[in-house]
Amino acid sequence: MSRIQTVFLKELRDLYRDRRTLMVTVVLPLLMYPIIFLAILQITLLQAGKLKEQVGVVALLTPESLPGDFFPADSSSQLLELADSTEWKEKLKSGEVDAALSLSSGFADSLLAGNAANITIHYLSSKDFSDQVRRRLEKLADRYQNKIVDTRLESIGIDTSFIHPVAFESVDEASQQEQAGSAMGRFLGYLLILTTLSGAFYAAIDLTAGEKERGTLETLLVSPASRKELVYGKFFATLVAAMITAVLNLLSMGFTTLYAVRMLDSSEMAGMSISFSSLVLVLLTLIPLAVLFAGVTLALAVTARNYKEGQGLLTPLMMMSILPAMVSMVPGIELTPLLAVIPIANVSLLVRALLSGNTPWLEMAITLVSTAALAVLALRWVTIQFNRESVLFRHAEDVKWSPFTKPIRESGKVLTPAAVAVLSAVAVIVVGGAGTFAKPETPFQGILIVQAALAGLAALWVYRGGYDPVPAFGWRRPAFLSYPGVLLTVAGGWILTIELATLQHQFFPFPEDLIKQFSDLFSGLENIPVWQAVLLIAVLPAVVEEHLCRGLMLRGLQRPMGMWPAIIAVALIFAFLHLNPYRLLPTFSLGILLGYIAVRTNSIFPAIFGHFLNNAASALVFRYADWFDSLGWMSEDSAMWVPWPWLLVGVALMFSGLVLIPKAKSHEIETSPAGS
Repeated sequence: MSRIQTVFLKELRDLYRDRRTLMVTVVLPLLMYPIIFLAILQITLLQAGKLKEQVGVVALLTPESLPGDFFPADSSSQLLELADSTEWKEKLKSGEVDAALSLSSGFADSLLAGNAANITIHYLSSKDFSDQVRRRLEKLADRYQNKIVDTRLESIGIDTSFIHPVAFESVDEASQQEQAGSAMGRFLGYLLILTTLSGAFYAAIDLTAGEKERGTLETLLVSPASRKELVYGKFFATLVAAMITAVLNLLSMGFTTLYAVRMLDSSEMAGMSISFSSLVLVLLTLIPLAVLFAGVTLALAVTARNYKEGQGLLTPLMMMSILPAMVSMVPGIELTPLLAVIPIANVSLLVRALLSGNTPWLEMAITLVSTAALAVLALRWVTIQFNRESVLFRHAEDVKWSPFTKPIRESGKVLTPAAVAVLSAVAVIVVGGAGTFAKPETPFQGILIVQAALAGLAALWVYRGGYDPVPAFGWRRPAFLSYPGVLLTVAGGWILTIELATLQHQFFPFPEDLIKQFSDLFSGLENIPVWQAVLLIAVLPAVVEEHLCRGLMLRGLQRPMGMWPAIIAVALIFAFLHLNPYRLLPTFSLGILLGYIAVRTNSIFPAIFGHFLNNAASALVFRYADWFDSLGWMSEDSAMWVPWPWLLVGVALMFSGLVLIPKAKSHEIETSPAGS
């Protein structure tokens, strides 16, 4: 611990001696919230007040039909000014007129005769003020309509309450803190996450790539401190930098909110505030997230050759963090025990809940534990990276890859973590892009397009990267007993996956459109031969997706990250490739099972066989639904839990299959990830 403390204090001094890091981690947080929040607030209030007092110009298209009492002589009518209707469409487009009002012929006479009449409002939804003028006119028309109705009822001696028997009133029971926290938490959680990530990343770059650039890394390596002690010292320094950024952001947010509330003392938002206890709980939530960011950023930054290259790694990491961080901005999504497991998104939703004055203790505990577990894996990853000379001394390498040169094939060369990260990002883009060419009426054509695009991407990646396809894909012949073992494992896992899907449905219900989409897809299997259905649903996805995920990605991550971190990382990528959050948990679980099979056998072929069995089982269940409906819990429209005897059968099958699968010899598992 004394050596770790020495490294830790040395790194802190070096870290905050650098003006760039000091600017990013200290100065910017203090300035960002007041500048952004108050500027937006001032502009919003100014513009809202301006629009509220601005007089709307209305072109009256039928002046002869306008009743004299349509525009009452009160303050509301003064916000509307009637104008000539000549060339009103051109004036509406140019902004000279904000809306146009048209009344049906004989409007007043029709109403006096007890008949109906029409009012038409022309406006531009693309212009905010035009839409506001439209609402003003609708309010006037509604008030005029009520006046006519009341007059008609009084003329026949009926009380007006006859058609208005219910007095409608909306009372917002949310406290002012809940209102403020809900509104602010939607974007403040997002900002807190990204600024904490930025604080950790710039510190990690300076302590790793910066050391390489300054030539001081070698001095540390020859010191009495071990590699693990160096890692922990740098890790704690990065963690402190991230936490300083988080604390400064919270302080800045708190003081900015206090100032804004005082400034709005006379408005409707007066009294809104965020309690100090909520800010403390938010800080507690950010601690494991900062630990996770410190580990991940150190592991990525140490692969950079210099500070400039390290900064380039920030962009993809930010892009991967933005989407889950923005979950708090999506209407209707609340923190559940299932969402509390999803990294970054759980913290974003929890921050919003805490700022609203609510403390979901169960979800908070799940968030802290799951984030802390990922942080431990990240720290383990950093330690592995610091024990690899090829990573620590990458600054001596030259860039050998170019799209204009012929790729150099190297024996034993597999992907590196950086190449896997880029490949996964490109694969998601390819799946999304290829999926746009698929049409709802031809779903099988969409499957062919997506699988062909992924197959082409994998082949192109191996060719242009100069990778050795045998170790890169895992083309090794497994033991014969692997296949019956995989059969039992996947059969048991398939039953357990049904239970996972039901569990997810309890907290994250499947939308009816999605259920119908899958039903229509599998119902179409009845119109084609069985072999074609199995080919489309089972064979193609198994071969293509396993070569991409359990082949290129898993082989590239296995040695630098370790077995389980690599399996989990690839399973997450595999789940995201399906671009469907409602299938995330079952697909992720299947990815873990197939990843373990691929690592245990050191071959891609058992994983392909397992993927094929899983998809084929699903296709057959829908094709022969009448027989499976007799099981009850496997009915298409059933959300019942799997009976516990079947669960026991599933567990027994899966574990007996895993025991039956022979483990590859240790020397066969070793791979040599040469090159980048």
